[in-house]
Amino acid sequence: MRYRRRLPFGVSAMPDEPRLVYWDSCLFLHYIDGTPEWLPILDALLEEASTTDDLDIVTSTLSISEVAFAQVERTGRTLDPAVEARIDALWADRAAIQLVEMDQVIARAARTLLRAAVAHTRSLKPLDAIHLATAQQMQVAEFHTTDDRLKNWNDLGFAVRESWTAQPKLI
Repeated sequence: MRYRRRLPFGVSAMPDEPRLVYWDSCLFLHYIDGTPEWLPILDALLEEASTTDDLDIVTSTLSISEVAFAQVERTGRTLDPAVEARIDALWADRAAIQLVEMDQVIARAARTLLRAAVAHTRSLKPLDAIHLATAQQMQVAEFHTTDDRLKNWNDLGFAVRESWTAQPKLI
């Protein structure tokens, strides 16, 4: 696993350092579900993170519990061991995805975000606050999500946006 050098807030990474991107758990769910509009982009990003030094993808260990089953399992109320194996394979590929443990620093930062949300009449759920606080702690360049409610949190030192890549995979 590659480790990113910690930089003071507001200081840009050196050109030879990988782009550090945070994935909200909804992206892993799109990947597991094989969502047609997202799968080519997510596949390309995972491959880039696995095979090059240009991109690092990070997420909170919280994502492990949030990505518990595929949509087909949820709607059919039948669990498939093959889906669980595919989910576990995501977390096992440490070259592609770096997991960040939640600690007291992140928990307190999440609480601060929740309090700021109330003060600024923004919508924020506790689990989303943990994801944003983890991204803030890791000093990511971008926070990728498909959750429109999170896209107005662009004032935390990183862009909050949908996943993108210049070259999606052909599926």
